[in-house]
Amino acid sequence: TGGLCPGQNTVIRELVLTLNKYGVSKIYGIKHGFKGFVDPESWCELTPELVKDINHRGGTILRSDRGNPPHSEMVEALRKHRIRQLFVLGGDGAHKGILQLCRALVDVDYECACIGVPSTVDNDMPMTDKTFGFDTACSVAKAIIDAAYVEATCNANCIGFVKLLGTDSGLLTVMSVLASKHV
Repeated sequence: TGGLCPGQNTVIRELVLTLNKYGVSKIYGIKHGFKGFVDPESWCELTPELVKDINHRGGTILRSDRGNPPHSEMVEALRKHRIRQLFVLGGDGAHKGILQLCRALVDVDYECACIGVPSTVDNDMPMTDKTFGFDTACSVAKAIIDAAYVEATCNANCIGFVKLLGTDSGLLTVMSVLASKHV
């Protein structure tokens, strides 16, 4: 994944527990996003014992990073570890990376199912009603907007200013402002 997003540890936990129930004997996590593919130190085995309580922690146990190594090197890493299913959590950048990786897999005739799990606070994924992390980000942003409103209205000559992220869509900003009902 590229950016942090609420709920990523929960998704990781549920993937590991479900794959384990289906009899998958080795489950790997790759730290540092796509960059971690080519670094043997970034590969770690995920077990039900390791992930059982991570849903109570923020962030991600796999750490986020942006950028891609050459897709041919990523394919070789998948082949070396005999990976046949790849789950990628992330936003539009991660999903574009999955598409490029799938093309590289086809080019070398290596079969690996690639599954993208939309997780972004931007909620800007096509054909996705709501991404993991969006509701939490809206709730936190609403609380911040509410606090800024209180500060601005309780002091002379003050304004409340809140800057929210949003790559291109602005949905987080719009929904948080509508929820706060102060603007």
